[in-house]
Order: sequence, then structure tokens, then C-alpha cells
Amino acid sequence: MQLIPSMDLLQGRLVRLRHGDPQQATFYDLTPEAWVVRLIAAGARRIHLVDLDGAFGKSRQGAFTRFPERFPEVRFQLGGGLRDRQAIEEVLGFGFDAVVGTLAVEQPTALRGLPGDRIVAALDLKGDRIVTRGWQSSSACASTDVFEALLTLGFDRALVTDVSRDGTLEGPGVEAAAWVAGEGFRVQASGGVKDLSDLAPLTEIPGVVGAISGKALMEGFIPLDAPLTRAALEGGA
Repeated sequence: MQLIPSMDLLQGRLVRLRHGDPQQATFYDLTPEAWVVRLIAAGARRIHLVDLDGAFGKSRQGAFTRFPERFPEVRFQLGGGLRDRQAIEEVLGFGFDAVVGTLAVEQPTALRGLPGDRIVAALDLKGDRIVTRGWQSSSACASTDVFEALLTLGFDRALVTDVSRDGTLEGPGVEAAAWVAGEGFRVQASGGVKDLSDLAPLTEIPGVVGAISGKALMEGFIPLDAPLTRAALEGGA
């Protein structure tokens, strides 16, 4: 399993939100470019970016679109506001894997024909419901129906966020990750990772291939210079 650093970007700056709420934002002085360089030096092989401007319906940020070209040793995935096929194809063209939330949940057939190995369905769970549109709405579809539609179309990669744990450092949503992995997805678990010990229960779940961490890495709860951190960042996914 691989530890995947997460970078939330708002107005071109690094930020962390608690429970996805823009009113509970912590901004960091480090530039996104400088943080990418530090992550690569520490062993990162995959980095997850979230365009929060896009997620909240504003114009997409463009400052980071050249990251895949500038840092070819890293596989980047980008989410936030990819709510139509044109937007998805655009970020694929930049060299990102596309993390698709609202469209994957509300209209999965719109993804038909896109490369399954470069699409990650963002399944944000609040209890047994999927929430969409920057976590502002609950899906009208049953979660199991969404799972079946995506798998039938060949999209078996999922980023699973337990919304109640995101940005809290309260430990990962093991139950949510296990549920989705049990349905047949290759899962990246997101939300609540506070230190490397939190990865242990996730490694025991078949189908969980990665764990997302933003705040714990940025604030030093997971030390970048530790050999165990390097091993986790370099792990296969």
C-alpha cells in the first residue's frame, strides 16, 4: 500500500479544510511548488491535488497544470470541480489522472470510453450516503447502485473519504474503505490519517491500495525524513 500526499489548493495557496468547510480553513506559507519538491525528495511517487476553487464552482486554478510535465517522476491525480466530460478530458490532457466525484456519482455513463486506469471515482461518504458538490449535497442514488454502475463501465479505482474524519487527525475511516473495497474497487482511503500507525489497519483490507494524507504530513505528525515514511511513500499502488 502507498502513502499518497494530498495538497488542497485554494486561490493558488496550500490550505487544509476541516470537514470540507471553507470557513474552517488553515492556510500554509509554503508554496505548492516547494511542497512538491520536498515530497519528491522524501520519496513520494503519487500526489493527490484538490482544486478547491473548482470544487466550489469557481474558475479553475491554472498555476499547477504544468506539474505533470515539470515533475515527470511523480504520478499526479487531480480532483475538484470535474463535473463534465470536457473538464475531465482537459486534465487528462495535462497529464493528470482525473478524480471525478459528482459526475461519477450522478451520471456515471458520461464517463463511458474514458481510460479506466486514469479515472478515480471520488466516493465521499457520510454514513451510508454519498455526498457530492463539495460535500454540500447528498446523492439521490443508493450507494450500491453507484458502485454497480461504475464497475460495469470499467471504473474500479475509488478514492473513499469518510467526510466526518477529513482534516481531523482522528484516524482513517476503516469501515468506509473496507465497504467500498469489498464491492470490488481498488481503494485509496482518505480522511483522518494522523500518523504512520494509522496505515496498519488499512493494510489488512484486501483492495485498499493507498492512503491519502494531507494535514499529517504538512504539520509534521508524519515526519518526512523518517525511513518508514519514505518506504510508505514509495510503496506500490
